[in-house]
Amino acid sequence: MPIHRVYTLIRLLFNDVMKKIQVIQLFMVMFLIMLSNPVTSQLHRNFPTDSKLGKLTAVSFPQFTINGQVMMMGAGGQIRGVDNLIILPNVANYIGMVRYQLDIAGNLHRVWILTQEEANQAEREELNKPQ
Repeated sequence: MPIHRVYTLIRLLFNDVMKKIQVIQLFMVMFLIMLSNPVTSQLHRNFPTDSKLGKLTAVSFPQFTINGQVMMMGAGGQIRGVDNLIILPNVANYIGMVRYQLDIAGNLHRVWILTQEEANQAEREELNKPQ
């Protein structure tokens, strides 16, 4: 058998193996993309036990009106959106249900903007809370 035929045979076998590896790699990449889909990676946010439920009705940074009471944002305070990312206070123009946490001085320390499901769940928890 001439050497060029052996070389061609080896090259064909190698190409066939490489194609199979590429197909496997493609399926692995597709599988990883499916795992990173936003639907499968929904956040379940656990709020601190001392956080309170409130209705945010006005924002004029650093003043926030929650449950009809004007509160000031404390130093280093954070506002987190429904995706749990920090929102800059000067663009926080949300009106609706929030969870909030106060610092030692009574100023707002953290504010979480709630999704509709989180707001419904928080209201159910407030109703079931012992008095």
